[in-house]
Amino acid sequence: MSLINPQPPLNEADLQVPEVGDKNERWLNLARKAYDGSTEWVDTNLRFQWEKNISNFNSHHPPGSKYLTSAYDKRSKLFRPKTRTTVRKLESAMATAFFTNEDMMSISPANPNNPMQVAGASVAQSIMQYRLTNTIPWFSTMVTALQDAAIYGTVVSHQYWEFEQKDETFASVDDAGENVVDMEGKPVKEKVTSTLKDYPVIEVIEPENFRIDPASDWYDPISSSPYVIHLIPMFAQDAMERIDNGEWKKLTLEQLLTTTDETDDTTRLTREEPREDPLEDDFENVEEYKIVWVHKNIIRKDGVDWCFFTAGTQYLLTDPKPLLEMYPWLKDGERPYVMGKLNIEAHRVYPSATVELTEELQAASNDIWNQRFDNIRLAMNKRYHIRRDRNIDLDALFRSVPGGAVEMDDPDQDVRVIETRDVTASAYQEQDRINMDFDELQGNFSASTVGGARNLNETVGGMALLAGNTNMITEFVLRTFAETWVEPVLKQLLKLEQYYENDEHVTALAGEAGGLEGEEGVVDFGQDEIMDELLKQDVLLKVNVGMNATDPVGRVQQLLFGVTSVGQLPGMEGKLNLDEVSKEVFGLLGYKDGSRFLLPTEADPQVEELQQQIEQMTMMLETDQVKMQGRMAIEQMKQEAQLRAAQLRAQTELQKEVMSSKGEVGKLGIKQSEAYVKQQDADTRRAELMLQRDALLNQIVDGEIQRRMVEDKDNVSKTGTMARDKYNKVPYEIG
Repeated sequence: MSLINPQPPLNEADLQVPEVGDKNERWLNLARKAYDGSTEWVDTNLRFQWEKNISNFNSHHPPGSKYLTSAYDKRSKLFRPKTRTTVRKLESAMATAFFTNEDMMSISPANPNNPMQVAGASVAQSIMQYRLTNTIPWFSTMVTALQDAAIYGTVVSHQYWEFEQKDETFASVDDAGENVVDMEGKPVKEKVTSTLKDYPVIEVIEPENFRIDPASDWYDPISSSPYVIHLIPMFAQDAMERIDNGEWKKLTLEQLLTTTDETDDTTRLTREEPREDPLEDDFENVEEYKIVWVHKNIIRKDGVDWCFFTAGTQYLLTDPKPLLEMYPWLKDGERPYVMGKLNIEAHRVYPSATVELTEELQAASNDIWNQRFDNIRLAMNKRYHIRRDRNIDLDALFRSVPGGAVEMDDPDQDVRVIETRDVTASAYQEQDRINMDFDELQGNFSASTVGGARNLNETVGGMALLAGNTNMITEFVLRTFAETWVEPVLKQLLKLEQYYENDEHVTALAGEAGGLEGEEGVVDFGQDEIMDELLKQDVLLKVNVGMNATDPVGRVQQLLFGVTSVGQLPGMEGKLNLDEVSKEVFGLLGYKDGSRFLLPTEADPQVEELQQQIEQMTMMLETDQVKMQGRMAIEQMKQEAQLRAAQLRAQTELQKEVMSSKGEVGKLGIKQSEAYVKQQDADTRRAELMLQRDALLNQIVDGEIQRRMVEDKDNVSKTGTMARDKYNKVPYEIG
């Protein structure tokens, strides 16, 4: 059988529930097979390495070390805490990267143009920030998770909502303070239900208390494993309380105590060394205080995840239920567990831990250090060759008291001093080289690193180069941690908040952050349907950590470089929010938002009024205020109709006046036409009279000519011509 995988993973045939026997027994057998197979694989392949990593982290020589043998009882067996220093530096780098800024994550709307998603992102950001700051010990949880990933290679956490209620009965009293009695004179009892626990929980699980199939997909081992088993240590009295409440099946205390046989866990013993195992029940005299082991089993069958509890592998505590029924906030195929890591190793479900990477260098460092110490001791306290059966004061000889004396018969022959050469410089140089290799692999930047690089430590640029290279490794490790554990955990926490959150105080703070006002505003954030609608919006969560995350000065320089570069773009003048930039700079330097360094700015009341109007109109479109908006629209339409009617009346009056003016002008034109006609008639009459006059004058002239011709025949032509000229002038004289 192979040493790599001596116990093959369970196949599909092993995971099939038998068709015969009791149904509960079949589920119990299935859980037992999954637990036994996975535990044997862990014991064979992982447990010994885990114990070595734990010992190195605790600055103890790991199991199998030569320093634990009897040959080294009197030798130097010190342990250089290089491994513990590395993990502590990694923890401090994590604190700098994740907790320098007050905002632990950023939540943005999936569609920035959707006002509801924008408000929903603000609400989710506020709720998550409140929970991670007040109800969840997020800093301790992060340190624990990082420490587990560094020691064991993986970290596993369980996300769920803790909810507990308690029913209490009180005697009913009236307004006067007297007890209320029924018809029979018995006091009336009033039942009151109080909520004891109602908050989300992120629980980091010990790796030895978690089982998955070793053949799972290394990309997503939790969801791809056919089973997940969570081993839960619990006080016997707590388990019996659930049994008495009807939450679990009936079992006796003696039956529960049989599960204590599974407490012999060498990983836990190594972690607690040199202390006793805290889960051991030998020192407990009260049986109710002893530890029993409950298994939470999630097993996939026919494409559906089923969840049930067992007391060890002996008794079934609950009937199997669909996982989505117990965790309705999950998506199909998702499980309420997250497995993260610090190092990505392709195609390995359990990658090498950070401590494991340098275990040989740690052993070499310990070896050189202890040999050097032994050499120094021999150089300062010599070894002696002593003749047998000689009269020598051995106690005084071994004490080596300065100024002391040792009695002996023959100093030249009885005792010979063995000279030991002092430690050479090569031992220290080798120690420096080991330190450099250790720091280079782990991404540390220490005094030994600078001391080893003699060519670089003489310049400031060389120091910066060394620090930059080590920071890159640390930032890469933290980014891996954020991608594989932090973000998935926070996304599950966000789903929990979206599904279960109903705390009035939390929702009130979230409503204010989302721009919703209470009494004076348009929307009342106390309305459950409005908050539920905002929490259901599609948002994107991202952890605020990136490159230069472990160097606050570098992050500030990077931020200022970006702001300066953007500010030089055409059209960007005046568009940068300088207050937010200042807060971010102070936050990166460890002063949270730096509000105490900034003077409050007076906001433009017109701008605030416009913003409030925009927010009011936005919320009215998605809430019950639509009705109010409809009424306002109707009133506005009425006003517009009245305005249009007034405009029409004014136009009508104006047209009447214009028409009236046009009528006067028409009358004047008629009068002018009549006068013109009269003038034409007068001219015509005058012309007729002139024609009649001319005709009459012509008759007179012709008669005069006839008369003169009779009188003077000789002068007819001359007389006629003169007479005609004379009488032709008459009409002009008359006119």
